[in-house]
Amino acid sequence: MKTTEILTAIVAVYGAILSTIAIVNQILGDRAKVKVTVGRDMEIVGDARYHGMTLTILTVTNVSRRPVTITTFGANRLYPKKNFVAIDSRPPLPCEITEGKYITSFMDQTDMDFPSIDRWVAWDSHGRIHKLQEASWFKHWKSVFQRKWALRKEKAQSH
Repeated sequence: MKTTEILTAIVAVYGAILSTIAIVNQILGDRAKVKVTVGRDMEIVGDARYHGMTLTILTVTNVSRRPVTITTFGANRLYPKKNFVAIDSRPPLPCEITEGKYITSFMDQTDMDFPSIDRWVAWDSHGRIHKLQEASWFKHWKSVFQRKWALRKEKAQSH
């Protein structure tokens, strides 16, 4: 092989690798990404509606370039507790959030049972679920198994 053929082959391989990396980066960068955060033991000063209340603040932020429409958010609880949704949100739901924008919900924490929360979740208009895990891995999978088992039992009894 001549030196020019070797250099041509090296440049061709380099170009193929570089273009593959660029395509993968474009595909992964164009996905909708939402970050769910929770702040406990918060207090709002200067708003009479929340005077004297200890709040949990749930925030859903769009961290991607693609706009996302959030339809609802709240928490999934461990079995046998029921899930709940946050209704007091700013701006009201459903809401489209673009890059860097967020939705916040304020919840009174006096009646909130934090040990029963499996994960905080936000649902978008495409049916995707964006999660923030709260419970341990073991508690989560134990709850999933118990819920599925209970649904099977209920289905078998209804037949």
